[in-house]
Formats: sequence, structure tokens, C-alpha cells
Amino acid sequence: MTKKRSRKVEVEDTNVYVFYNIITKVMLFVDAHLHAGAVSKFDLCGFKHRDHWKIFLETEWQPSGDK
Repeated sequence: MTKKRSRKVEVEDTNVYVFYNIITKVMLFVDAHLHAGAVSKFDLCGFKHRDHWKIFLETEWQPSGDK
């Protein structure tokens, strides 16, 4: 008989930021702690025409069809 081991896994408290290109309709999903961290990761991609991108944030509360 084997024993099951339980492991406690710490999950980082991050938010999902979506960078959306209004011209090409491309979406880039980024996990980051803060807005500044998401922007830093976005900048690492080196995309041109920064004014073509909008930033969206996934919040804890998401709308659904259930009422």
C-alpha cells in the first residue's frame, strides 16, 4: 500500500493583461503582478506602433449568462 503525499503549492497572485492590436486583431496575454510589470513584458516583445495597442485587464469578477 502506498501513501499519497500532498504537496502544498504556492500560486503567485497575478493578473492577466490582454494587449490587443486594433489594426491586426492580434491578442497577447501576459501574467503580471502589476500594470507596470505587464507593460515591461510587452516592451520585451519590441512591437512597433505602440499606439495600435490597447490594454485590457481580467478582473476577479467576470460576467456570465447566469443570473
